[in-house]
Amino acid sequence: MACRIAEDESVIQRFEWPTSGNARSQTQLRPVAQQSRTPEQPTLDGGKLAELQSAHQMELAQCRQAALEEGIKKGREAAANEIKAASDRLATTLRDLLALKKRMRSEAEADVVKLSLAIARRILHRELNADPESIQGIVYAGLQKLQNREISRVRIPPVALEPVRGALERAGLAPAVNIVADTKLRPGDILFETSLGELDGSVETQLQEIERGFADRLGL
Repeated sequence: MACRIAEDESVIQRFEWPTSGNARSQTQLRPVAQQSRTPEQPTLDGGKLAELQSAHQMELAQCRQAALEEGIKKGREAAANEIKAASDRLATTLRDLLALKKRMRSEAEADVVKLSLAIARRILHRELNADPESIQGIVYAGLQKLQNREISRVRIPPVALEPVRGALERAGLAPAVNIVADTKLRPGDILFETSLGELDGSVETQLQEIERGFADRLGL
């Protein structure tokens, strides 16, 4: 007895063995067709499929939520940076405006002082040229600064000789003070010489002192 294993399970051949008394007769192999078999595919029931779909939808929702939160976070950070930058620019602008305001105020005040002194200088020189007697006020101002110091000599322009002499006489100093008419001096100039030095009581000198005082006060 012999047998053979078919390599292809889709077709199985059957042998029929000869019966007794008929040894020479043989029946050749007759193929018997068998239906081909296919591997069974696993199937999912409705509950399992619904569970997987639900898990997938939940995962998608979580991804969307994470992306949304990340976008909101980045948007807030960007907005915060923009606000900070805008605040810094505004602070810088305000500082510049305050500095500009202060500078403009100082410049305006300085201009006012210069204009006032220019007007005063013009008026005083005009009065001194028109009325030599007006120099007596300058003489009294110089005497107040000297505070009764011993005056040896007073130098004045020739046009102011008599007015200065009269002012010194009224102050009780004329006999002891030598009055000198100096052609180098201009109207409004007057120099007091003492044992401790010389005092320039001229109009222009006093105006310059006033101007320096205003400049120091304004920080110029």
